[in-house]
Amino acid sequence: MRNIILSLIILAAFIWSCEDMYEKQEMYEGEVVYPAKYDTVIGYIGYERVEIDLMSAGRIPSSEIKLGKAVKTKITYDDQEIIIDSLVSWVNITGLAQSKLYRFHITTVDEYGNESVPQEIALIPYTNTDLARVAVSPPRVMASPSAAVVDWPNGISSVLMNYYGLKFSYSDKNGETQSGERGEDSRFFVGNLEAGEPVNIDMEYKIVPIVNRTPILDTVIFNDVLSINMPTSSSEFSPAERYILQANGVTVFTADGVSDIEELVYPVHANSLQDIFYFPNLKVLDLTGSDLFKLPELAYDRNTIQDVVGGGDYSPCIRKAGNISSGDQQALKDLLEAGILDKVYYYPHSMGLDDLLAPYVESGVVELVETPQSVLLDNQFHLDGIVQDWNWWLDYEYPATDAPAGDGLENIYKIIPRRTSASFIFALPKEYQFNVEEYKYLKFSVYTPKESDLVGTYEPFKRLWPRIMNNMWAFGGNSNYGQEYWEIPRFYIPDNELNQWTEITLDLSEAMNRHNRVIVLNIGGEPWVDFNPPVDLVYYFANIRFEKE
Repeated sequence: MRNIILSLIILAAFIWSCEDMYEKQEMYEGEVVYPAKYDTVIGYIGYERVEIDLMSAGRIPSSEIKLGKAVKTKITYDDQEIIIDSLVSWVNITGLAQSKLYRFHITTVDEYGNESVPQEIALIPYTNTDLARVAVSPPRVMASPSAAVVDWPNGISSVLMNYYGLKFSYSDKNGETQSGERGEDSRFFVGNLEAGEPVNIDMEYKIVPIVNRTPILDTVIFNDVLSINMPTSSSEFSPAERYILQANGVTVFTADGVSDIEELVYPVHANSLQDIFYFPNLKVLDLTGSDLFKLPELAYDRNTIQDVVGGGDYSPCIRKAGNISSGDQQALKDLLEAGILDKVYYYPHSMGLDDLLAPYVESGVVELVETPQSVLLDNQFHLDGIVQDWNWWLDYEYPATDAPAGDGLENIYKIIPRRTSASFIFALPKEYQFNVEEYKYLKFSVYTPKESDLVGTYEPFKRLWPRIMNNMWAFGGNSNYGQEYWEIPRFYIPDNELNQWTEITLDLSEAMNRHNRVIVLNIGGEPWVDFNPPVDLVYYFANIRFEKE
């Protein structure tokens, strides 16, 4: 009996405990276990679209994304809903044509339709409304009665956009449509236009707008119209190189005034070629100076000495100091591309136009004027060294009348050092530098004193020290390129070659890409002795020349 009563008590306790368990379960019925959410949200704006990154791991394939039981992606904004049947690390949302703030809610979804806690972001896409407010900086226009050049000297890019290219089209005076396309170099040429009439040029700029100092994702096309009022044939132009045009016989600076000119000659030291654009019938351009131009002169006046270098005829061993700037050579490029010029004459490496002219050499439009293998450095470039320093003093006679006999000697100098740093100098006008691209070697013949005169204190005067520079230190204003000094190590003339004509060759390769225009040939290498030799130390120099090989 007692066993029966005990069994009933246990059964009642079990039933009571089970009822209590289900009561606790009821407390949790109806709750949802949310799927995992995306771990970041970063937005980028494009043209009528946005891109949103959702994973801190970056843009990875869907197959590599594991977010618990989540299997889909849901995006909502405004009244739009987008369901993607996979997990994604980023989304591209298009069709956002309104210039307004869009709020995007992005969740993951599990197989039962349960959504994660949303990631939220607000973005304003770039739209046509924004594009309509774009303004391109006005170009510089150089116009003649029948043609115009359009360029942007300071570029088209700005704090509001990055420029990548353009297309243009217009109708010429014959009613024919002309068009072109440009890339990074936005400059373009339009021709065969009606004098005194406006021309409208349809423009398409390829740009990437910048919003809040950040470029948007997309390249867009901005359309605009550029209007140019063409001058008449009697409109006066302002020349960049007036004295050059005057030397060519130009007295009236209008299209009518230069209409009869078919050939122009420019000196090698010209700074700009943009004036050729104004000559409607120009066919031949001579960039050698021909016989029309002499070299400019450069005067030195210091330490009681007055001396002048330059003047006279052009020498092929020299070239313009620096290159004609890209902007100042563009008119030549325009006329060549348009097929207007029939002939251009040019000394190789003389003005920095070699790359521009190279495509027209084979056709014969550009003729590279052949220069001699060897060019004497004439006395027009010799300079008295005292203008730099009295320690550079030497006496010289040119042409020397008592020089020792030798074969083929030309341009002979007699040199007598008077100070320990005596220096024999050649300098060019400031507009020029040595043409080392063409003439790599400086060669000369030297006749030294007897070996018996070059002993003891004066033994160092068996050696020479070539020093190459842009300008001497007392004349820093003679070069626009600062100082690009270098030197050839001091070298001795062998004893068995003293007191006879000896040939010296100096390699000037190091002057490549420098603006060197002064050569100082120091005699003795500056030994800093108390210079007072018992007899004059007499040297002779001859055949000082530049050679290609």
